[in-house]
Amino acid sequence: MQDVAKAAGVARSTVSLALRNDRSIPPVTRSRIFAAAEKLGYKTNPLVSALMTSLHDRRSQNKHLVLAYVTTDPEFAPWRSYQMFIELQQGAAKRADELGYKLEEFALRSPGMTPQRYANMLQARGILGLLIAPLPLGEHKIELDFTHFAVVGIDMSVGEPSIERVSNDHFQSALLAVRECQALGYRRIGFVISRQLSERLDQRWISACHLAQSEMPKNQRVKPLMPAGTDDILPALPDWYTQEKPDVVIMSELNPHGHYPLPPEVGIVSLSLEEQSLGQLAGIYQDNRRQGEVAIEHLVARLERCEFSSDDRSRVQMLAGKWVAGPTAPGIGRARQQLI
Repeated sequence: MQDVAKAAGVARSTVSLALRNDRSIPPVTRSRIFAAAEKLGYKTNPLVSALMTSLHDRRSQNKHLVLAYVTTDPEFAPWRSYQMFIELQQGAAKRADELGYKLEEFALRSPGMTPQRYANMLQARGILGLLIAPLPLGEHKIELDFTHFAVVGIDMSVGEPSIERVSNDHFQSALLAVRECQALGYRRIGFVISRQLSERLDQRWISACHLAQSEMPKNQRVKPLMPAGTDDILPALPDWYTQEKPDVVIMSELNPHGHYPLPPEVGIVSLSLEEQSLGQLAGIYQDNRRQGEVAIEHLVARLERCEFSSDDRSRVQMLAGKWVAGPTAPGIGRARQQLI
């Protein structure tokens, strides 16, 4: 900045104001400064610029560089209604604080908000990093121009535009669940997942199911239950069980207080255990908080590398799931604890 000031014949503070397009600097002077900066190849550091904006904002009570937590939930289904999403956000917020940032929620679908107004609001506040929360079920696209932002998404939901994402390794998790069920003596292993959720995860869970089934003897293979939506699973369970007779059922998710119409000798496993379910259900612990932490680490790295706009390669960072034993799948020949 001092070099630009010398070339333009002005003070360094004038350069600082001009590069922020401050109207107190005459247009002719601004033009001369821009020309000098371009000739010298000077580029502002966006992180420093955003930090200075934050420091100079008298309305701010803290000096943390803010990252936006972008939510798109409809009013009737806020993300705080789901424990999984709460764990994701809390993990991200904690890690952001440890790295000297503050994660603040900005609702894209708040009353009167438009994508253009949203982007302008963030830029006016000097916010350059966006952490995209999981989209509502059934949605794969977010209407927001990422040109001037560093962006990372949590989970697999954002398919368009292409962005970097951090997610559980659903294929590894489902395959691990099968192997653990086999170790418990189960042989006829059934999979239950809605088509809607399977599409959201790029068919990773069901792909692991098909691979596992291909390695089993034909008399042990169970046709997966894949109704259209999650709400269609419970009504379809009795007829499917009667036809397929699995001795354990691996489900996309379980409600610890739900009732599942399956005989007590049939084990039940969840592919997405939340913290409150540990010890109550058998299944895969995805560690949602850790996903949030890693997403923040990747977002901060993109900011520091000045990687803005969407990511044409659509990179995905996969975190392995962990098997957690539980009373809902005690092993072949043993009655599971009823889900109450």
